[in-house]
Amino acid sequence: METNAHITNPESSLGSDRESFDLTVSTLTINGKPYQKHGQHWYEEGNVGFLVGSTAFRLHRSILSRRSPVISDLLLTPQPLLPIIENTNPNDNIIGVPFVELHDRVEDFAHVLDFIYPNALPAAQTEHLGVKDLMGIVKFTRTYRIDALKEWAVSKLGADHLLPSPDSSVKVILGKKTLYGDPKFCVELIRFSRECLLPQFLPLACYALATTEWDLIPGDATCIDQLSPEDRNRIHEGRLAVSKAVLEKVSKGPEKIPRRENCAQDNCRAMVWTNAGARVKGLLLHPLEELETRLTFSYAVLCADCVENVLAQTRTFRDDLMGSLTEFFKLESNVTGTIEALGSQ
Repeated sequence: METNAHITNPESSLGSDRESFDLTVSTLTINGKPYQKHGQHWYEEGNVGFLVGSTAFRLHRSILSRRSPVISDLLLTPQPLLPIIENTNPNDNIIGVPFVELHDRVEDFAHVLDFIYPNALPAAQTEHLGVKDLMGIVKFTRTYRIDALKEWAVSKLGADHLLPSPDSSVKVILGKKTLYGDPKFCVELIRFSRECLLPQFLPLACYALATTEWDLIPGDATCIDQLSPEDRNRIHEGRLAVSKAVLEKVSKGPEKIPRRENCAQDNCRAMVWTNAGARVKGLLLHPLEELETRLTFSYAVLCADCVENVLAQTRTFRDDLMGSLTEFFKLESNVTGTIEALGSQ
């Protein structure tokens, strides 16, 4: 797997007048380019450096090599260039320390270091990591084969943010403005899932895009062009499949909520939605959200047994739709084909 990294080995041009340097300097210049030392991961006793964007890290070969076979191999690469180091703290003593240039995101590398460095980030202090942070960690650890951390990040991404649990609300997850409620994020998530071979995150992202009311968010429709033609077509066909499944289920009239056929309660009677138009529109446009909304209604004109029957049918309808998203958007065969294609390369 390509890492697009480059190793250099610094020679100092500080001169002999060490008294002229400010010992609090937190920057250094390599070949004319300034770098800011990372506030946490610059270890004076480190024996290897990393240049990521405009940030410099000074780390330890042994710690990194134990956690990442890719970085371990990378540090065995010949060191062809001798850059000039300027404007640095003379106490840094970095003459002869090799520096590796990585073309990754600074925050992703820093987050990964928080985990792989001993006692750098206790498990209890991970709640500050958001969706984008976790996605960055997954990408980085996949590239550099830090497998245990990747598995943790994927699990946390799903459990805390992207996948509903038996006790969580699908409607709440789909309605989050910074996640599935944002078409641009859904597009990003689909591309991320394809790149990292994480098919579990595709169904809800496809559903969210397929049920987006584009006329209410002018200008955002162009983001879908960032998807492959196959995925764009898949979302269109999936929308049709979802609508067909809903129409087949409610063809007898979704505005009427019947009592059980064998109900003997005199005060129990079939009810009709007072806002039937809104209920039907919601079911056709956003079926998962509408069905979950219906689970919160009281159904006061029904007896307790009939209410439970209606709720059970609604849950089954919702769960059946959720379980069919992979089929509706034709994701399973595509993901399998992608994995097989990558495995044959």
